[in-house]
Parts: sequence; structure tokens; C-alpha cells
Amino acid sequence: MPKRTRTANNGEATRRRVLTVAERLFAQRGLDAVSIRDITEAAKANTAAIHYHFGSKRKLVIAILERRAGELAERRGVLLDKIETDSRPELRDVIEAMVLPSAEMVADKKAGGRHYIGFLAGVTSHPEYMPLVNQIYDPTVTRYLAALERVTPHLPPDVRAVRFALAKVFLNQVLGQPGAPVHHWLEQQAPGADVDLTDRVVDFLVGAFREPHTR
Repeated sequence: MPKRTRTANNGEATRRRVLTVAERLFAQRGLDAVSIRDITEAAKANTAAIHYHFGSKRKLVIAILERRAGELAERRGVLLDKIETDSRPELRDVIEAMVLPSAEMVADKKAGGRHYIGFLAGVTSHPEYMPLVNQIYDPTVTRYLAALERVTPHLPPDVRAVRFALAKVFLNQVLGQPGAPVHHWLEQQAPGADVDLTDRVVDFLVGAFREPHTR
């Protein structure tokens, strides 16, 4: 193999390794608690590699955000397509379309999906990155809100939007962060209660959207 090809392959392997390690560390500790040095040490790379491939920590965060966004959006799109062609979708159908793509990504341990969902929990609470998150995910969000409008006609748009926003935060934290306080509490108070976590999350959110609003 020509030297230039080997160098390019090694560079791409380093880039992927840095992305994977950074995603995991950000998911476990949060964006602000992880330094470039933490990432380079865990990825067995040097600081120059970070700057060469990404330029800055912010651009590294953006690269992680974009790496799996298409995969997640594609799965969500498949489920939303079914709902949009259904003449009478059920609330549970829409909630499952919200929950299942994230749950499936978390369950794919080989691909490290849990870390991406946990990473999303951190990045979506960081004001600096919210415009980018909105840009990437807004088309899907618009479709979810339209689907929810069909199955929750009893809710005003502002109430529906608030519940959807809360549901997104809840999903990322509960599914993507096994170290989140809710899991520690369940271990002490109801061991094994989160074994069928996906179904229970769906039940919880169906109840949240079905409930009428108060003024």
C-alpha cells in the first residue's frame, strides 16, 4: 500500500477513534467537564490530531452531533411515514415513534448508540449548541408536532409543545444516561423495575400527553 494511502487510512482511523471516545466521555461526564487532554489520553492520540481533524473542541462536538444524526432521523422518518399515511393513528403510535428510535440506538451496544443518546442529553441542555441541534432536527420535530396534533386535539399548541420538549429531555436522560439519578433511585427503591424500560417510558409519555391541561 502506498505511503500516502496508509497515512490517510491511519488518519481516518484516528478521527473515528477520537469521535467515539469523545462521545463516550461527553455522555458520561458532560461537555464542560471533559477537556481536550482527557479525550486525547483516552483515545491514545495527541492534541495535534484533534486540531488537525476538528480544529477545536466545539467543532469536535458538532462532528459528534452530526455523525449519527442521519441514522436517527432515518429511523424516525420510517415510523413517521407510517403514521402520516394512517387515517386514524393512535397516540401510542406517535409516542412509540418518538421513543423507539432512541431506544434501539441505545440497545445497539456494538455501535455505542447509548453514548450518543447520552451525549444528546448534554448537548441539548447547552445553549451554545442549541441553534445547531435545532437546525439538524427541526424537520423531524415539525413532523412529530403535526402527528401529536392529530392524536391530542384536546391540547392547545403551547401545552403540546411544552410536553414535547419535556419528553425529549426525559428520553435522552433516562435512555442515554444509565448513571442518571432515576436509575440509582430505582435500584434502591424498586430493583428490576427498569428492566422493561422502553415499554414503561412509552406508557408514561402516553399518560402525559393524554392528560387534559389546566389553565
